Amino acid sequence: MKRIVVMIVAMLLCMATFAQTSQSSFSQLLTKARNGDVAAMVDVAIRYYDGNGVETNKRESFNWLLKAAQKGDVYAMILVAKYYYVGSGVEADEDEGFYWMLKAAEAGDVFAMEEIAIDYVNYGNDDEAYKWFSKAAEKGSKEAVEDLKKMKERGYVPKPGIAAKPKPNVSQPAENERKEYRDHGHVFVNNAAARANNSDPTVYDKTLHFNDPKALRCYGKIAKNGGELWVLYRPDGTLFGKFFGLTYFDKGAPNCFLFMRDFQTEKIGVYDIYGKKLLAHQFDWIGLVEIPMNNGYYAIKGEKTINGETTEGLYDVLYNVCNIPPGIYKHIYSVDKWMNVSVRGKNGKEGIVNMKQEVVVPIEYESVYHQDTTGPNQMYYKVYNYGADEGQRVWGLYLKNQQIMPCHYKESEVDKYIEEHP
Repeated sequence: MKRIVVMIVAMLLCMATFAQTSQSSFSQLLTKARNGDVAAMVDVAIRYYDGNGVETNKRESFNWLLKAAQKGDVYAMILVAKYYYVGSGVEADEDEGFYWMLKAAEAGDVFAMEEIAIDYVNYGNDDEAYKWFSKAAEKGSKEAVEDLKKMKERGYVPKPGIAAKPKPNVSQPAENERKEYRDHGHVFVNNAAARANNSDPTVYDKTLHFNDPKALRCYGKIAKNGGELWVLYRPDGTLFGKFFGLTYFDKGAPNCFLFMRDFQTEKIGVYDIYGKKLLAHQFDWIGLVEIPMNNGYYAIKGEKTINGETTEGLYDVLYNVCNIPPGIYKHIYSVDKWMNVSVRGKNGKEGIVNMKQEVVVPIEYESVYHQDTTGPNQMYYKVYNYGADEGQRVWGLYLKNQQIMPCHYKESEVDKYIEEHP
């Protein structure tokens, strides 16, 4: 873990330097990112991380990195893993960190290969550690070569034919019957005995099981094109379905979600671990939005392209309702504890709407911030636009849906008002 923290901090510093020297303004970068430019997504994330041209916001930094990672950017995958490992901008989750670091390793990144190997050493799985150190060494990593020497010096003997798997000690399915299907020239086999002795070249690369006999059992295979093909079985052994890619989020009931891309439509849908469909396969990309209420839960944010325009919608799984359908807003940022949603409209401006899509803060500002207080007036929203000078921000203030200060003050003046009227 020490190596990953040191090296990724260095990566962040290097990327931050690039962001500082870039001629593009933050607003221009943000526009590119929202239009699907992956490199811009990473740059926006780094600027949010170090507060360059925008107020520091590690949560937004993580959100943009995650979006870039889900679109296949390897460096974003590594940074997302780091954020999960150390709990920066997101709740610390070693399993999620491992998942994204593994994705980067599988995509061919040498640094990620080394980190996955180190994780396996920590897990006590020398076979997998040796496998990934060897892959990194083949790509020229001197550190990996040294790590291989150290493994041999302490008595490890390499075993032939070891396949890389996502994590050690994963429970195997109870059924032993052989099930096959063919896709893209591959034969995928559900056979516990074959997996146990690793004698069958068509064994699964990944498994995902839950501590509930009524839950689905999930098996994944890495395809030749680098994608993941998943087969899901019901507890009785019958086929539930097959999907391209699977992401599992376990944030505690009722926030246990399986995000899966449909084999036919290639759209992403959401299920619970028992196979109940929570959200139809209609989005191109899906993420989680934390709702910071006392009982804390998550809504699902989805991206969908309509008539060539990328938009986002919001779906509340707890109450099984689509609060904001796609097609209205270009981007949904966050939900506060009053269930008010920070959005960016098709006009490129930000504002606040509630779950009934009623406007709280007009969608006419460059940016909107919720400003919490310890007093009764907790629903403050700070807003700003640019003044006559492109680089000069002019600030305003809303309390609930009422404008308290029009947008021509200094930020310090707005902050002073909030301090005097908490």
